[in-house]
Amino acid sequence: MELTSILGPILGIAAVLGTAMIKSVPLGSLIGGSAFVIVGVGTLGAVVTGYPMKDLIFSFKSLGLYLSGPGHNAEALIADVERLASLARKDGFLALEKEVDKVNDDILRKGIRMLVDNTDPTVIQDVLDAEIAMMYEEEEIAAKFWEDVGAFSPTVGIIGAVLGLMVVMFNLQDQSKIGPGIAAAFIATIYGVALANLFALPAGKKLKRFCHHKKVEREIAAVGVLGIANSVSPKVLVERMKGMAH
Repeated sequence: MELTSILGPILGIAAVLGTAMIKSVPLGSLIGGSAFVIVGVGTLGAVVTGYPMKDLIFSFKSLGLYLSGPGHNAEALIADVERLASLARKDGFLALEKEVDKVNDDILRKGIRMLVDNTDPTVIQDVLDAEIAMMYEEEEIAAKFWEDVGAFSPTVGIIGAVLGLMVVMFNLQDQSKIGPGIAAAFIATIYGVALANLFALPAGKKLKRFCHHKKVEREIAAVGVLGIANSVSPKVLVERMKGMAH
C-alpha cells in the first residue's frame, strides 16, 4: 500500500474542512448534490469525449497502481540476471531453456527465450526496446488521463457556479434566498478545484513517476539480457544494473 496516496487527499480534505470550521462556515453548507452531479458527471463527460473506451477503462484500473505502488523489486531482478548469466557462462545459452518459465519479469523472460532460440543480440535489443517504449506509452495514458481530469474539473465547476447564479437571478424577488443561493452556487467551484488539486493532478503526477520506475526496471532487464547475450562477466553486469537502479 502506498500510504501517501491515502494520506495526501485526507490531509487536503481536512485542511478544507478545518478552514471552514475556523471561519465558522457550517459544514452542511459544503454539501451540494447538484454541485456533485455537475462536477462529477460533467468532468467524466469531458474526459470520455477525449479518450477511447479502452483507455478509459485502463485509466480507472490504474487507480490500483496509484494505491499499491509500482511493486518493483530491482534487487530480485538483478539477482535473477546474475544467476542466469552465471549459468549461461558455465553451460551455454541452451542451459537457460529450463529456467525461462521460472523468470517473473516479462521483459527478462522474453529476452531469455529469444536468446535460447539463438536470436541475434541486435534483434533482441530492437525487440525489447520497442516493447519497453510501447508499454511505457500505454501506461502513461493513465497519468495523462488523471491530469486531464484535473484540468477539466475546475472549468466544469465554474459552469456549475454559473448555473447556480442563474437560479439566483430567477429568484431575485425573494431577498432571503439571494445570499444562500450565491453560496450554494459556488459549491460547484469548490468541488471542481478540490477534485483537481487534492486528487486528480497529484494522482497523475504520481502515476507518471510510477511509470518511470517500471520503465527503468524493464530497461534493467533488457540490459541483463544483452549482457548475457554478449557474455559479459556476471559481476560486471550486476554492477551495471545496480547503477541503473539507483
